[in-house]
Amino acid sequence: MCSGTIPVTKTPGIQRRRKSRFGCRNCKLRKVKCDELRPCCVKCQIYGVICNFGFNVPDFQSLPEERTKKNVLKQFTIPSPQSSIGNCIWVADGATFYMLNTHDQDLFNRFQCRTLHSLGGPEIVEIHNRHLLALSFKHPFLWHGMLAVTAVHDRYLGITPTHRRSFCETYHWSQCTSLFKKSLGQPIKEEHKDPIWAAASTLGILGFASINACPLEETWPLGPPDPSDLEWLRLAAGKMRLWQLVDPLRETSIFTPMADTFVTMHESMPIEGINGVLVELRQLCMLEETSTAYNNPYFRVAQGLSELLAVPVGQATLGKAMKFSTKIRGEFKILLERKDPIALTLLYLWYTRACECRWWIDIRATYEIPAIRTYLQRYYQDWGHVQKLLPRVDIGSL
Repeated sequence: MCSGTIPVTKTPGIQRRRKSRFGCRNCKLRKVKCDELRPCCVKCQIYGVICNFGFNVPDFQSLPEERTKKNVLKQFTIPSPQSSIGNCIWVADGATFYMLNTHDQDLFNRFQCRTLHSLGGPEIVEIHNRHLLALSFKHPFLWHGMLAVTAVHDRYLGITPTHRRSFCETYHWSQCTSLFKKSLGQPIKEEHKDPIWAAASTLGILGFASINACPLEETWPLGPPDPSDLEWLRLAAGKMRLWQLVDPLRETSIFTPMADTFVTMHESMPIEGINGVLVELRQLCMLEETSTAYNNPYFRVAQGLSELLAVPVGQATLGKAMKFSTKIRGEFKILLERKDPIALTLLYLWYTRACECRWWIDIRATYEIPAIRTYLQRYYQDWGHVQKLLPRVDIGSL
């Protein structure tokens, strides 16, 4: 069961631990007691870096990580490392205090060893290990976000014996959201910009991935209207508004290693015409040489989707995938909320390729791909341009 927010009490008379004289450099730099287990100490394994007793390994070099479910699950055949971090971990921002219990510490270990490496490339791991981990002790919403994402990842991998949101997942997501909103109510100082962007990104992942498993007929767009329908779109829109405030590409940002991904997501596109748009999408969206974003609501989305579908299967990048989502706004967003058949088909096609990129996209695509296909086959069976795209699995063949 997850612990709540409780007041801090001082504990006098804590005995000073003997410093390790023969520990690895990583532990010395982190100022933690190395267990001196060679060739790789437990502390480095938990932290997610290659141990460096010798001088031939750089400081804080990330462990290589396979992304397949099979290899991720294999590492959990070893004993739980819960006892390797302290019995009591506190995080505080001056107004809010939170203590991680044993279950939270287990979640944190899995985040460091597994989930962190599944969120992006080496640059994500580097940003977390060099900056965000330390910042999380000052900003509890970052801790709650890490634990919530790990709980969702457990569910995706089948470690949690349920496909519905767990209490712990819901609790940490709620706490992350509540504390994050409170921080946005204060003036945003320079030192707060990076934690805010990290939290916004985490909430974006949670909004996308934290979907309750439910029968096909209850899944959007087949199911009855629900306030959470397309909530991930609203969170994405809010995140983009924060972009202007915190500018993760500014010179002092810790996120500059991700500049290439950000640039791909937001790079400019043709303002008119059908150059680069796949023939099937031109027909579906009724695009012509004179089409623009002003006279055709599908224009931008069709362009972004065409770029993604043109990438060979299995080689789609997160930047290419999320470029599509940045175009879902304005009239197109309204059409999607109204379950417009063309808008739904474009979203369906995006899911079939974006799910290759990250597990947190795949978890939603698993439920909404069959629901969208069933909805369109049931209510728009006479729409030829829609129906001929639905059965496709290898969308790269378009």
